Amino acid sequence: MAALFIAASVFSGRPADASTADLVAHLDQLSEAFPGGVGLWISDPNASKPLYTRNPDEQVITASLYKLGVLMETERRVEAGELHYNDIITIQPEDVSEDGSFEAVGTELTIDQALEAMITISDNGTAQALWHLLGGANIDATLAKVGIPDFHVAFDSSEDNVATPRAIAQFFTLLAKKQLVSLAASERMLARLERQEINDRLPAALPDGVVVAHKTGNLLGLAHDAGIIFTPSGPRIVVAMTWDAYDEDANAFIANVGALVYSAVLEPPANARYSVPRAAVVGDTDAKLRVTVTVANAGEKAWAGSGVDSVGLIWELRDDDGSLVTSSPGATRMPALAPGRSTNVGLQIATPGIPGLYHVTIGLVDSAGRGLSALGAATASFDVKTHLPFLVNASVNIPIALHRGEASLLVVKYVALATSGIVDHNLILAWQAIDVRTSRTVIQGTTAIGVLKPGADGFFYAPFLAPNIRGSYKLTYELREGDVAVSETATTNVTINQPRTYPDDEGGRTPGPITITPQPTPRLRIPFPSPTGNVVPSLNLPSLPTPRGKPTPTPR
Repeated sequence: MAALFIAASVFSGRPADASTADLVAHLDQLSEAFPGGVGLWISDPNASKPLYTRNPDEQVITASLYKLGVLMETERRVEAGELHYNDIITIQPEDVSEDGSFEAVGTELTIDQALEAMITISDNGTAQALWHLLGGANIDATLAKVGIPDFHVAFDSSEDNVATPRAIAQFFTLLAKKQLVSLAASERMLARLERQEINDRLPAALPDGVVVAHKTGNLLGLAHDAGIIFTPSGPRIVVAMTWDAYDEDANAFIANVGALVYSAVLEPPANARYSVPRAAVVGDTDAKLRVTVTVANAGEKAWAGSGVDSVGLIWELRDDDGSLVTSSPGATRMPALAPGRSTNVGLQIATPGIPGLYHVTIGLVDSAGRGLSALGAATASFDVKTHLPFLVNASVNIPIALHRGEASLLVVKYVALATSGIVDHNLILAWQAIDVRTSRTVIQGTTAIGVLKPGADGFFYAPFLAPNIRGSYKLTYELREGDVAVSETATTNVTINQPRTYPDDEGGRTPGPITITPQPTPRLRIPFPSPTGNVVPSLNLPSLPTPRGKPTPTPR
């Protein structure tokens, strides 16, 4: 179990079922029914407070739990170069006891072999040989230096090895956090404790395959087991020390404790509610996209601004296949926040270099960087749509009243962006007509716009041929260069009317054909003056006065 807190994803969703109170009640009932004395400590190694304790500061004879101190001091010296795993020790007569010594006097073993026998089969001879080599006082000093003063390893055979449940829990907490001696030494100790072969207590009632790094201890009237159970909800420190009871009763009690702790789904250390963008957030490829989300403390405990009770926010970005593309380099630390209070958090999302639609999931981590979704904390998701960097900032004006199959004036006000480079770009307008009732695309097309010159701004004027449909539609459109969008997508509502036959401003009816009916020409008798100056009587016209002026000359 080398990777203690690292999983394939920090968002391995698990339903929150706050059963901490149930766990406490069951452990109380179990302890009160036990016929002997009980010292218990149950905790999450990353939490500031234990989940359950009973007689945590009782000084108890450790039996073989003292071998944990021997293990740590040996690893400290190996890390410092004072000892080496291949150094040889020899079993002496004073190392061998009547019970629990499996090596004969004179047996030579390497330090590594001695540690393996001492831990995995609890061999007393190798433990005594290492204890004589290291010295009880030196082991005690090392334990005190790392913050475990209530763990006493005997200086000589006249003393007992004693420790409190709290002290044994501190040992395993540091080990779980890989802070005991060093990271490498902690990993070596964890691996050795996981190879434990005496599994009749904490692991006895657990499902097959559950990893437990632990050490047992037995003496007359004493039965202990302590270690780390790796549950589906994370690691749990379990220390169970019993006295004044039969071994079979003590073993069954400790096995029940292990089963209760493993099966408990605890309330997460912190929980949240989120408000995230509903529409896809659009941004450039291979860029930093800033997204603001609202996070509310949905738990029962206040979040601290720093320290063990602080929390952070992390994100993951995945593609449509669910493959992880990128994630936050670290947690965005949350401010101190009381239950029910909220705050806005700005996230810098690193977008991939390939255009497409991606899915971002956000969630909480604790002060150690452990994802809390595995412990039941809520997560939230939103989409990110990436495109190649745009070339132009454009405002497109399309008339809202169109006529089927007829052209209208399209006006594009534009400014070339710095990303347009140094070459010309042939732009088109790509559009889609969407039925507002079904949200489905009815028809789509393109319109040639013009040539974008780098660094230029101004207007493009082009004819927009209305699609051959009638009705009201939502028109979405964007400028493109070939198949690549080079501007933001815009939307407007248009009404497409029936076609016109001639282009007037108001529209109107189509006039009918002009028909001319011929009429007969009237036959007028135009009067000509007779030589006598009389008018033709048949016309019944009045006589006209003789005009005044010069007389008409007489023709010659």
